[in-house]
Amino acid sequence: MALKKTRHSTIIPETPEALFRDLRNRKIEGLLSHQADILREYQKEETLNKSDVALQLPTGSGKTLVGLLIGEWRRRKFKEKVVYLCPTRQLVNQVVEKSINEYGIKANAFTGKQKEYDPKIKTEYLRGETLAVTTYSGLFNTNSFFQDANIIILDDAHAAENYVAKFWSVLIKRKEHDSLFNNIISVLKKVISESDYLRFFKYPDKSDLSWVETIPTPDLYELRTELTELLDQDTSDEIKYPWSVLRNHLFACHIYLSFNAILIRPVIPPTQTHPPFSQAKQRLYMSATLGEGGEIERLFGIENIFRLKVPEGWDKQGIGRRFFFFPESSLNQESSLNLVMKMLRSTPRSLFLVPDDEQAKKVKEKIEEQTKYQIFESKEIETSKQDFISKDGAVAVLANRYDGIDLPKDECRLLIVKDLQRATNIQEKFLVTRLCAAVIFNDRIITRMVQAVGRCTRSDTDYAAVVILGDELRNLLLNPDKQKFLHPELQAEIEYGIEQSKAEKEETYFAEIEDTIEQSKEEEKERNFLENLNIFLEHGEKWNQAEEDIIYHRGRLEQAKLPAIEKLKETVSDEVKYQYCIWHRNFEEALAKCESVFSQLNQANDPELRGYIAFWYYLAGSAAWMGAKDGITSMESKARDYFKRAAKVAPEVTWFSRLARLSLEDEVPQVDPRLSKVIEGLEQRLIKLGTRNSTKFDKEVRAIFDNLNPPIKDRQNLTDEGRNKLSKKFEDGHERLGKLLGYDSGNSTTHSAPDPWWIAGDDLCIVFEDHSEGNTETTLGSVKVREAASHPKWIRENKDTSLSQSADIIPALITPCAKIEPDAKPYTEDVCYWNLEDFKKWATNAISTVRELRRSFPGEENLDWRKRAIQAYQDAGIDPTSLLAKLRQSKLRDLSSD
Repeated sequence: MALKKTRHSTIIPETPEALFRDLRNRKIEGLLSHQADILREYQKEETLNKSDVALQLPTGSGKTLVGLLIGEWRRRKFKEKVVYLCPTRQLVNQVVEKSINEYGIKANAFTGKQKEYDPKIKTEYLRGETLAVTTYSGLFNTNSFFQDANIIILDDAHAAENYVAKFWSVLIKRKEHDSLFNNIISVLKKVISESDYLRFFKYPDKSDLSWVETIPTPDLYELRTELTELLDQDTSDEIKYPWSVLRNHLFACHIYLSFNAILIRPVIPPTQTHPPFSQAKQRLYMSATLGEGGEIERLFGIENIFRLKVPEGWDKQGIGRRFFFFPESSLNQESSLNLVMKMLRSTPRSLFLVPDDEQAKKVKEKIEEQTKYQIFESKEIETSKQDFISKDGAVAVLANRYDGIDLPKDECRLLIVKDLQRATNIQEKFLVTRLCAAVIFNDRIITRMVQAVGRCTRSDTDYAAVVILGDELRNLLLNPDKQKFLHPELQAEIEYGIEQSKAEKEETYFAEIEDTIEQSKEEEKERNFLENLNIFLEHGEKWNQAEEDIIYHRGRLEQAKLPAIEKLKETVSDEVKYQYCIWHRNFEEALAKCESVFSQLNQANDPELRGYIAFWYYLAGSAAWMGAKDGITSMESKARDYFKRAAKVAPEVTWFSRLARLSLEDEVPQVDPRLSKVIEGLEQRLIKLGTRNSTKFDKEVRAIFDNLNPPIKDRQNLTDEGRNKLSKKFEDGHERLGKLLGYDSGNSTTHSAPDPWWIAGDDLCIVFEDHSEGNTETTLGSVKVREAASHPKWIRENKDTSLSQSADIIPALITPCAKIEPDAKPYTEDVCYWNLEDFKKWATNAISTVRELRRSFPGEENLDWRKRAIQAYQDAGIDPTSLLAKLRQSKLRDLSSD
């Protein structure tokens, strides 16, 4: 007969450490010193009774065991029901497996639909007999089974933002909810610009896919009834449930637009309005990176979270060893990707992290083309990674998943990370790219990067090679001004990897052998990379010297504090209070909290905070505006004042200016929306060309100059083929110049199409006819003139979705000719004339301005830099308004026909 356990026989240890010693079925010998230290800190009386506590231990340092011990100890000692949360189902299963098989702590996994939960494990949880382990979504849903948990342990808290915010977010995807998506866009048509509206009905280009915008609160407030009626009609689960949470609080939310999705959500998740979360006696947040600027508080909508002291020594030492490879420091993109394919073939299993599905598709095509390895996607390893880790010849390709997948030891020794999404949802993207408020996400961005590169190093003795691809991530890691914010161990590993990845590019002046030499160089570089990888993976005597070098370098490094981090920490409590005030329609108190936030931020006098300060002025104006609408008439003038302040702090954000025009007092400085768009384009171009060094930028400038100024000994005696070749090179340089300056620049190879066009905003297009192959001695004929005059019609018919119906489309002809044939005069219409040499001088001046601006470019979106760039463009006369005025001063019809 089996032994029957009785409830009163449960051991009740005095401390979590004592509990660990009583767990006789555990497979590990003892606690590590830092685990014991953190447990002793936790068991102090002042900690036990706090509602919100956070502990920080590096990835792979055993925080799962710490969390499970605390949960099991509280379950036994205080008879509490304990829920342990993980980001994914795979991690739920992993935690339960470790808890039972390694630590000897009974735990049950709750995944899938609630109605399918095993009645036995439901009973065990309800009676407080075992720990419950589930996903964040298992707690944050409209009908959670875990209604009365006493203790909630939140593992990987740094990674939980989107899982938690999802409960208060309606995400309407174009492909999955096409009818609702289109209906909402139709409602919003009256409050968005014509060009933004037309974006949704064209084939998207790169700028469309990166575009984000928000609907200003005054507009949203007026449309809330129409939007509510639309959303009420949708019966799909992914819309219906979150909408039921937001429906009566739409005024407290923001609507963010992108080409592929519409997001409705509050700024901060009001988690205290969700009883299963708010009614717990204590919430314990565990993270590898808590952040110092109130990051966890913002993620979870908690005013103040008590932090346990980080164990001594972790400020210098990290977990495991990574060997960083930066192939794009010495190889081009194609060669770097080919090298990665060879690296894949040298290891049984690899993990490939990419920022989005489009990149994942390209990577998978490359892997299929060059290897016979089996490809695994996130859905295939979400529940269990067993199939993947038992397969030799496997690659897991995961899109936008920088955490939640642990592959320690021989499970995976090669990790490839291609770029990193600075923003994982549309709200973040709006704040980072449109408001240049990346300062608020610096902690989060670094955490994502740290988590990404640590997927395969999960213990002290673990090791993995990490290959970095993509300009943005490489620029982040290679930039000393960014590196200093990382942990010293990581800084040292990156610096060692940079040194090993360097390769001096020697110049050769023998064109006939240059290609052969370059090919030989690339082959040698590939061999060096692969040899270094093999040495590292063998992890023997040859690697020992490298290990000593990294440790030595680590000892000389310190981790710097992120910009404005202390001030952001001070304001977080009022930021969170604001969210609850606005949620409960207490507009006066919400305004007071906004005023407290931006008053404290202004005290820092830090230009990095400018975009974030503008955002809080906007939120203050919105709260006051809704208060005035609610009958508090005294708030009307405050609304106007704060909208005006937002526009003064960030005049480049043009819709701030529109709201600010409600003010009758001092005029707000107006910025040409066309120029704002061009400067945003310039930012993105400089980011694309890299900021760590000038190699790509100089190469691009050299290509522009070479194509605009090809060496021609005898222009008059050029053959037709020579003229055509010359013409194509000039058009390429002309188009590249437009892109470098920040214009939406394009060209077409179709018959009768214009040469390059430059678009600024949604209401200006300068469309060119390039006649660079002409000479000063010839006369301009009717064919070229008629072509130039017809270009606006072509633009209207082919680029209509990029421009408003009232857009200015200005045709211009660039030519060395100084005279025009008499029979061409009737066709000149309003075609502008730009002398070829004058255009080249203008281009030289424009590039010089851009080069000067690049020297002070911080490497990411920045409002102060934008302001300087706007002034620099205006001073140099290369802004759209000045260019337009220049072109209109010289008309083709004014050329002499003598």
